[in-house]
Amino acid sequence: MLRFDLRRLILLLALTAVLLAVINGFYSGYQVQRDILIRNTLEAHRVYAAKVAYNTEVFLRATQQNLRVNAERLVEHMDDAAALQRELDLLQRSSDSFNTLVVFDERGVVRAATFLPQLVGRRPESPGAHEALARQSPLISEPYRAVTGQLVVMISQPLFDRASRYRGYVGGSIRLREKNILHGLLGEHYYRDGSYLYVVDGKGRLIFHHDPARIMQDASGNPVVAAVMRGQSGARPVTNTQGVAMLAGYAYVPSAHWGVVSQRPRAQALAELDQLMLTMAKYAAPLLLIIIVVVWWLSLQIARPLRQLAREAAAMDSHGATPRIEAVRSWYFEAQQLKQALLVGMRAMQQQLNRFRQESNTDALTGLGNRRELDSVLDDWKYSRQPFAVLMIDIDFFKSVNDSYGHDTGDQALTALAQLMRDSAREGDVVCRMGGEEFVMLLPGADAIGAERVAERLCSRVEAYRVPGLPALTVSIGVAAGIADETPEALLREADDALYQAKQQGRNRVVLAAV
Repeated sequence: MLRFDLRRLILLLALTAVLLAVINGFYSGYQVQRDILIRNTLEAHRVYAAKVAYNTEVFLRATQQNLRVNAERLVEHMDDAAALQRELDLLQRSSDSFNTLVVFDERGVVRAATFLPQLVGRRPESPGAHEALARQSPLISEPYRAVTGQLVVMISQPLFDRASRYRGYVGGSIRLREKNILHGLLGEHYYRDGSYLYVVDGKGRLIFHHDPARIMQDASGNPVVAAVMRGQSGARPVTNTQGVAMLAGYAYVPSAHWGVVSQRPRAQALAELDQLMLTMAKYAAPLLLIIIVVVWWLSLQIARPLRQLAREAAAMDSHGATPRIEAVRSWYFEAQQLKQALLVGMRAMQQQLNRFRQESNTDALTGLGNRRELDSVLDDWKYSRQPFAVLMIDIDFFKSVNDSYGHDTGDQALTALAQLMRDSAREGDVVCRMGGEEFVMLLPGADAIGAERVAERLCSRVEAYRVPGLPALTVSIGVAAGIADETPEALLREADDALYQAKQQGRNRVVLAAV
């Protein structure tokens, strides 16, 4: 008969406790890790879908703004086919957002087109053209088949002349199946782990999908698609229209009424966890003590790169953060992916900051640089001791233009002067609006005589400039030249003093600062 002494009971109790703890740990750990993995996967795809939707929204709004800014110039040439085509070609060259640009008159007849000269004089019967003509307002059309047979989206801007008469619209078409900026944002998101992204329009039709055969198929029966068609964003498990369980994040693109869905098959998301639990169970019984030591040692090795990455992520806005992250030894897949994600995120953040910096350095009305841009250029030149000349420019009697003709006409005067300054500037010159009716031109490498000639030429151009509805304009200009040494602002003051003298001497003239 087997006898149990205290030593055996303690051993049995210990073994039983360990065995039960291991079993319970495996089971509860599996459940917890599965839930965490599902939540994290849903959140990751929600964030990714939201990021792609945001970038798409920014792109679409930027293209609408681009058309809106250029609409005024286009409508001025509606009765001059050659000039209208030149302006449209210039707009096409200045932006790679559109595959083609077309100007329609109020009857829907094509007046000018880029890359499709055969359309001029015709009246296309495409849905996008009819919708834009009927609504007479800014529009992002539903995807449709163009006369060329390609799947396109049209972004249109109505054209109104100064009398507020509708003269037609300018439309930019984006081909959904060809390489362009929008395709780069939405059309290349399929990964080896089974994750992929697709986009639906406002009717639930697939307009971007990694399987070309499914383009324009109706996916509105998918609960995630139905939710995003209602303007919702979020994440949820879902069974797609092909019966596959997915973990999906989704986001709404309000300007186009599109939905972006990023998802991964649930089975593939959990496959790594299943394999890990099986491996642990295989070695737990015979090598329990060794595993405890190994797990303790491995936890240190696993935690080290994650701890380093977390520390650097908390200080990612500090100087030298990128080289420190690159130096982290991420020896396993997840740490490497996290490291790459941080680096990609930092680069994206830097690009976004650069874009915001560019926007903050630009005058919204004229498109010229603002005072911040001027200060930045002067700082750069100060360190290189760049010789340069300054033209300080002011519109004569500008207040009377605003008082007599209204602020809209005043804005047109400012915009006209800005264009004349661009036309007069040399390559490399810096043209800025200081505020109000005061402008500045910086001419690198120019001496006082050369700068004076540029100023006289600009003064004459402004005096000769005539546009219906816009009063005659003149400008006074102060000129100074020197070297951007420790105090380049002194040169600005000299030019400003010369401008003051020009106004005192009767305006509509150029005065060179005393050397």
